[in-house]
Formats: sequence, C-alpha cells, structure tokens
Amino acid sequence: MPQCLEQLKRRIVRVCFEAYRQNGLLGLMDLQWIFQTSTARISELIRSFQKEHNIVVPTPGTVLDAGRSMTHKDIIVNLHLQGHTVKEIAKITYHSPRAVDNHISTFQSLPILRLFRVPPEIMARLLQKTLRLIREHLNPVRKLYPSTSQLRQYLREQGVKI
Repeated sequence: MPQCLEQLKRRIVRVCFEAYRQNGLLGLMDLQWIFQTSTARISELIRSFQKEHNIVVPTPGTVLDAGRSMTHKDIIVNLHLQGHTVKEIAKITYHSPRAVDNHISTFQSLPILRLFRVPPEIMARLLQKTLRLIREHLNPVRKLYPSTSQLRQYLREQGVKI
C-alpha cells in the first residue's frame, strides 16, 4: 500500500506540473475526477510531497492564493532564511518576484512588532494585511524566535538597533 500511495503521489504531482506548463491549473475536484480518489487523499498526498521536497506544487491554492492550501508562505520564508534570492524563490515556488518580496517583507516586519507586543489586529492594520495572513506569518516567527532574547538577537543580526 505505501508503494502504491507513493506512486499515486508522484503521478498527481506530475499532472499538476504538466497542467501548469500548459497554462492551466488543476484543483482538487479536477484531480479527484482524474484519479478517482477522494479530495482529502489528494490534498494529503500533495501536502506530503511539498513537505518532503520543499517545493510548491502548482494548484489554484498555491499559485493564486485561493483556499487554504499548503503554507507556501512558510516555504518562501524558509527559503529566504536559507539564503536563496527572491528570483530563486520565485522560480521554486511558482510565484512572481513581487509576491515573494511581499511575503518576505511581511515576515521581516513581524519580529519587531512582536517584540513590542503589538496585537495581531493592529499588526494587520499597520501592514495593511488581513488578520488571517498576519496570524499565518506569525507562526514561523514564534517557532523560530520563541523567546524575547532570541527575537532581539535576530533583529540585531538584521541591523535593527534596539
């Protein structure tokens, strides 16, 4: 069974990339009809592939930011923290450089706001982002810098004088 699921996962991902290369996107319902399996299983397999390979599979959720797909924001931020350029990240994640810049700048703004204990609702207002987006970007900030001292250290490394 695991080998069959692994093969199905590769097939689903290949079909998604082929559709994208032909200027199309396949949603979960499309993939459900093609592969005759549940959308839950397809979603699980796509998420698994993305985590294993640190790559974004082109679907309406990842390319168009439609729905609650894999956290491409996390992938973009992780690639940024690994030292990849905006151009490299855009190519890997199938996002425009402008969208990548937008995610990175939002991520970079949050540590200082969190340090001064600005509530997420006010962060959203200041950065002109939705509250949901701010909360999604705060998750990696909390994981990477759980303590105030780690947050301060990161900000110092970024050239912020506190």
